[in-house]
This record gives sequence, structure tokens and C-alpha cells, in this order.
Amino acid sequence: MLTKLIIENFKKLDEVEIDLAPTVAFVGPNNSGKTTALQAISLWGIGMRRWIEHSQTARGKQRIKSITINRKELLSMPVPSALQLWNDLNVRKSVSKKDGSRGTNNIRIQITAEGFTDNINWKLGFEFDYANPESIYCRIINNSNGTIPEVVIKEKIGFLPPMSGLATEEDKLEAGSIQGRIGEGRTAEVLRNLCWNVYQQQNDKWGKLKTIIKRFFRIELDDPIYEAVTGKLSITYKEGSNKNMALTNAGRGFQQILLLFSYIYSNENSILLLDEPDAHLEVIRQKEVYNILSDMVKDQKSQLIIATHSEAVLNEAAGKDTIIGFIGAPHIVNKTQQLVKSLNNIGFDQYILAQQKKWVLFLEGTTDQSILVAFARILNHPALPYIEEAFVRTVDTNRPIAAENIFYGLKEAIPDLLGVALFDRLEKQSESKKDLSILMWEKREIENYLPLPDVLERFIAKEYDDKELFTQNYWPIMKAIIDDYVPGVARKNRNDEWWKNTKMSDDFLDKIFRDFYKKIDSVVLMDKSRYYKLVELSNPDELDKEIKQKLDTILNISRKAETIVNKRA
Repeated sequence: MLTKLIIENFKKLDEVEIDLAPTVAFVGPNNSGKTTALQAISLWGIGMRRWIEHSQTARGKQRIKSITINRKELLSMPVPSALQLWNDLNVRKSVSKKDGSRGTNNIRIQITAEGFTDNINWKLGFEFDYANPESIYCRIINNSNGTIPEVVIKEKIGFLPPMSGLATEEDKLEAGSIQGRIGEGRTAEVLRNLCWNVYQQQNDKWGKLKTIIKRFFRIELDDPIYEAVTGKLSITYKEGSNKNMALTNAGRGFQQILLLFSYIYSNENSILLLDEPDAHLEVIRQKEVYNILSDMVKDQKSQLIIATHSEAVLNEAAGKDTIIGFIGAPHIVNKTQQLVKSLNNIGFDQYILAQQKKWVLFLEGTTDQSILVAFARILNHPALPYIEEAFVRTVDTNRPIAAENIFYGLKEAIPDLLGVALFDRLEKQSESKKDLSILMWEKREIENYLPLPDVLERFIAKEYDDKELFTQNYWPIMKAIIDDYVPGVARKNRNDEWWKNTKMSDDFLDKIFRDFYKKIDSVVLMDKSRYYKLVELSNPDELDKEIKQKLDTILNISRKAETIVNKRA
């Protein structure tokens, strides 16, 4: 059994350390590195197997120092060039020599596994050097005599991707061809072969496989048939009648489960690597399949490592098996609920941004950032560059819980993350949470902080009245429209509650610009996405002191995050 995996410079994974257990679920968004981690274990296994083969042929000769692995031997990770195995495709790095000149060093993939087999702890690593597009060099590390302990040799590894469909016909294949197609993801071409292998074992495994299929689908699986004349394999099944249905008529979920268990029964592997075993299955069957797999490997004293983004599997694994969250750095998940929220609401790209910035700015809508930037620019506030370059997540609601769910989903992977959430006025001020400052505007919304109607007059002058092309004075048209919407008391008193409580975007600005452009027979050229242009026409002394207070808070949080980033660097 593997207990720890350390990976450097392999595909999506730069440098990670993953603790393992008898049953492990790799959980995370798409493209987060789950499959890459499975492939790393498989590459480690290939290195071990090939090293053993070379050692056996080199008996009596000088001890081998390295071996060559052909690209085509990498059955579980087919790539068009060996270069694709390296993180960011970098196989060389520039270095300074002692004499001051520049040189290059090889960047090596390193995969080290720690394990516990037959009550013995062990550690074995391999490093891989790029040779050319078709091959890589492999060397043993963590072992001074260049030999693999006997106890480690007992560990066998099998890698299975999800079902890819089903071919209408299938030739009988040798074991190497079957594994090659599986590695290339061509599971559609080997399902009948796997079933045939189980059937040929002449033990109770074929009967167990038929029982599993009947339990899930109420389908009676017929014995596979090999036609020696054509070299073809065929399998039929019965469902609700005695008619023999071709396997191609079955649903993808049925084919997926048949693939899973035929593979497990036909390969007595001690370490099973399954990529999305829940693919094509509805929620109930996802749970059942995971539980059967988990119980099966425990009974066989084997190890199961799966990659999934199924909430159902996550919930089944919680509390009894180990969950590794591939959000941020891969890590053991302690708060399953937050991980579920993460899978549902947060993309992997957002974890990357959160990891880089160490803080997140939550806003209600996409236009709020532009207005904040404009406020900071007019006030010459030092928060300006931080807001311009911030990781902004819009929540499209004025419910703080929406920001909290996302923030703590991110924080589950990035413990030192900080956050600021800025909302329109709430009925009740929400208290700030740990590392998340929750702020609200005292006025109805951010647009209420525009110095109205002065900036409107400046906007009309800038866009129309100051241009020689137009001889008509447009401000009286706009002013008349404003007077229609603003109560008389509010027109006389800029501090009237109307300016504070009106939803300024929807109930005032949108309407006056709509009427204005209709009056001048023009398409609407100013809307909410461009209201920040009105801020740019403001004077610093016209802006409410509350704006500076909000910017001060954002500055404080962003500078704390900057300190965290610099320490990590």
C-alpha cells in the first residue's frame, strides 16, 4: 500500500506531497490535477517494473545506473511527445556557474512513493530526464545501492479511465494490447476482452460479476463467446425476456459498471487507480458503486485510489475514507461541506487566482469594480492599484451568505486567504467573519454616491454642448427630465433622504438617460455599465467620506494579503 506520494515537475503538478490511505478519493474541479496524480503513480509503477526487468537481465554485469523508457510504454498517459510529461513543457533551466557564466541544468520529474507492505515501511523514488520526443531516462533515487526492496516489488498497479463507448465488434486481444488500449482511453475496444478474461479464470469471479450486474440493472449477463474462425468476442444479455440483446444495446451506465468490475476481477492488482468510476451513472448508483468498490478492496487487502468530482461519492467517502481535495495544493479534506460547495460554485481557475492574490473582493455586480476604481482614482487613494488588479468575484445578490460560501470554499484549500465583501445597503448589517470583512453602503447602492445632478450637467456638456458639431443646448432637455423624476424637496435639498434611499441605478439614472436619448432621437449611449464615467467627472471634495472609509478597509486587507504573498516568495 502507498502511504505518501511526492511529485515534482510532472504535467500539471509542479511540487506536491499527498498523503494516502487504503481507500482514497481525489476530489476537485475539472482540470485540477486529479488524473495527473493517478498518472504519476502509474509512471512510478512503470519505472519500477522496467527497472526490475533491466536488473534481471543485467545480472553478473555492472550495476545499472539508468534505463531508457520509450514513450509508447507509457500506456496510462499517452502523449504525442515525451516533452508533454514535463510541467509547463520545461526540460531545461538557466543557471549561473561558479565562473560567472551561464549554463543550463536538466529539469527532472521526480516521483517518490512511501509505503507499508507486509508490515514493513519503505520509500522508493524515481527521477526522469527528457531524452528526446520518443524516450525518457529513468534513475532510481532514495536508494544508494540502486536496487528495489523485495517488499516493494509485490506492489502491482492498475490504471483504468472511464468508459468511452462500445465498439460494435471486438477482436480477442493479448494482455499487452488490452492494457495499451486502456492506457489510451480506448476502453470501448476491450470490454468484451476483460469479461472473457474473468470468465476464463474458472473461479467464482464471473459469477460474482453477473450478480453485481443483476443487482444494479436486473439484467442477466450471458457468458462471453469466442469465435475462433473470426477471432471475435461477443457478449449478450437478457432483460425482461429471453431474447439475447447485444451488448451495444445496453446503456452507458451498464457498460461503465461492467467495465469497472471486469477490470478489477481480471487484474489482481494491489493498487487500483480508477479515473471517474462514477462516470455515466446517476447519483444512487454512484453511491452504490463506490461502496461496493470500497468494500471489495478492503476485503482483498488492496488499495483503491479514485479521481472524481461527484458530490455523491464525496458524501459516501466522508467519515470513513480519506478525501484529498485538489483545490489549491492537494490536501486532506476535513470540512466536507465546504468542499461540496466548492465543487458546485467555484471553478479551478478561481482557486489559482485566490492562491496568487491571497485575497478576494466580493461585489454584487460586474459594474461595481469600475465605479470603485473611478472613486479611488478621483481621490488619489492608494487602494487604486489593488482594486484594479484584484481577484473579484461577483455574487449577483445582496445576501452575504453567498460570499461566505464561496470564501470558505476557497479558504478550505487556501487557509491564509483574506476577503472583503462590499454590498448595497442591507436590512441588517451582517457581522464580519473570520478573515472576511463584510461591508455595506449606508446609502441604497454605490450609484447613490455620485454627486448628482452636477455630474449629469458636466456629462451633457462634455458629450454634446461643448462640441462645435452641435448648436443646440442639450442641458435644458436633460434638466427638464431630471425635474420630472426628482421630488421638489429633493431638488432643493441635496441632503434629502430621496438621494439616499432611491435605487439610483434602476429608478433614476436608467430612466432619465432612456428619456433623454429618446428626446434627442438617439440610441441609448449611457447605461449602467458606463456609470463609472460619471464618477470621472466628479471633484474630490464632492465625494462622500464613506467612500474613503470603504477604500481604506480594502487597502488594509489587500496589503495584509500582499505581505503573505511576499513571505511565501
